[in-house]
Amino acid sequence: MCTQGGEFQMEKRAICLSPEDNVVTLTEAAEAGDVVVYAVGDEMRRVTAGEAVPVWHKAALVDLPVGAEVRKYGEVIGVTTQPVKRGGWVSHENIKSVPRDYASEYQTEGHGLAAISKGEAGSGAAAPGEQTAAAGVRSGRSFLGYARREGRPGIRNYVLILPTCACASESCRLVASQVAGTKNVIFNTGCSDVAANTAMSQKILTGFALHPNVYGVVIIGLGCETVPHAKLRAEVEAATSKPVVSFGIQEEGGTVKTVAKAVRAAREMVAQAAAQPRVACDIADLLIGIECGGSDATSGIAANPAVGNMSDRLVDLGASTIMSESIEWIGGEHVLARRAATPELHDAIIAVCEQYEEHLLRAGQDCRAGQPTPGNKAGGLSTIDEKSLGCIRKGGTRPVVEVLEQAVRPSQRGAIVMDTAGYDISSVTSMVAAGCQAVVFTTGRGTPTGNAIAPVLKVTANEHTYSWMEDNMDVDLSPIIRGEQTIEAMGERLVDRIAAVAGGQMTKAEAYGFSDIAVDHVCRYV
Repeated sequence: MCTQGGEFQMEKRAICLSPEDNVVTLTEAAEAGDVVVYAVGDEMRRVTAGEAVPVWHKAALVDLPVGAEVRKYGEVIGVTTQPVKRGGWVSHENIKSVPRDYASEYQTEGHGLAAISKGEAGSGAAAPGEQTAAAGVRSGRSFLGYARREGRPGIRNYVLILPTCACASESCRLVASQVAGTKNVIFNTGCSDVAANTAMSQKILTGFALHPNVYGVVIIGLGCETVPHAKLRAEVEAATSKPVVSFGIQEEGGTVKTVAKAVRAAREMVAQAAAQPRVACDIADLLIGIECGGSDATSGIAANPAVGNMSDRLVDLGASTIMSESIEWIGGEHVLARRAATPELHDAIIAVCEQYEEHLLRAGQDCRAGQPTPGNKAGGLSTIDEKSLGCIRKGGTRPVVEVLEQAVRPSQRGAIVMDTAGYDISSVTSMVAAGCQAVVFTTGRGTPTGNAIAPVLKVTANEHTYSWMEDNMDVDLSPIIRGEQTIEAMGERLVDRIAAVAGGQMTKAEAYGFSDIAVDHVCRYV
């Protein structure tokens, strides 16, 4: 509280993310006349709120006429559509996103998507030369996992009950309900689809079957689906030595007979899996998915930077991380592309964003109108640029060594990005199908989502969300916002937590048995 002209004024805290910014983000709601206090380096500065500004929303530091660039993170997040006075509330009501000039951002001739690893159309199998610690990289830090004959070790040891199509999903659920140690997924497609969508479904299903957290697979099909159970089984058997069996409901004579046979097979596999001990595995063998959903301003300010620091630490130890949801690169793609290890990868990142935006426009949709979502806007994010510049911070700072299509396994080691839909559940689905043993999921407003095969660790820097949704949140990063902990310290803590999860510690979504699956069936390359 301070005094000015005989009147008491409340002091409210705010965060300025770059000396170049002309807005600050309030960590406490302000009323008109409150003094907003923020730091630029070691200097404390103040601006008087000219109107009420909600918590996690932005206040202008200077007068902004119509058409003025609004800067946050040291980058332009939009231009004003109405004049905003110094101390005024900057929101989606008075700024808008401006499309980037993609053509000017390419670095090479013949630019485009050539640098994206396409993978085989119908397979989620490990790419030739998939790099793991077995190839010679050693971090000196280990966890207790399950050795696999092919590829990375598992951090779980499930028997997967896998449907080939939606019509077999309920039978898979019945089997899993009768056999402890199994996991099933509810798959809502797999039949009556165009070729590109069928290929994507098969890539996801095969990727699940080959996942390092899966000891063995019981496949159940109906019998008239596009890709029958025997064909899917053959694809899996060709890529792995793990035990695989399959059954067809029509062939076996109905649900009861099929479930009985599948239960017997699953029990035998679970007994085999239970005999496999955990062994010391190098942390360099980890492939961690990085996701965000239900974002608010705290995500870009604290949660995503802390996860980005975790990603950097893991990469430095020889492990790999994947960041996805390419629509949430748009507006920050130029920043992400600067991290590319080669000019070709730089251009591949730009091309992903350009083609995504073009695809939506052909469908009559404007991503700059559809993003941010209503929840994002309520949480203080005003444009897709602001959202994306915060989102990409969760990928860290290390060079991007590969740009993947969705559900394709990496062939390189390090920081990787994957071109997926802007829907967190389908994005997680794709990263898990690509072999991610666990996923770190940042959220500002909260989400319960989980995955059947890979643990999903939920982290937030919004102290209200952590306390209000404590049933779902695993890690509280709000000490960063309050200035009690650094981003670096919390990044190190997240590495420790990931190591604990890899060693068997359950996440909250995992304890609930949450198993969200969604398959993106939008092809942008044909």
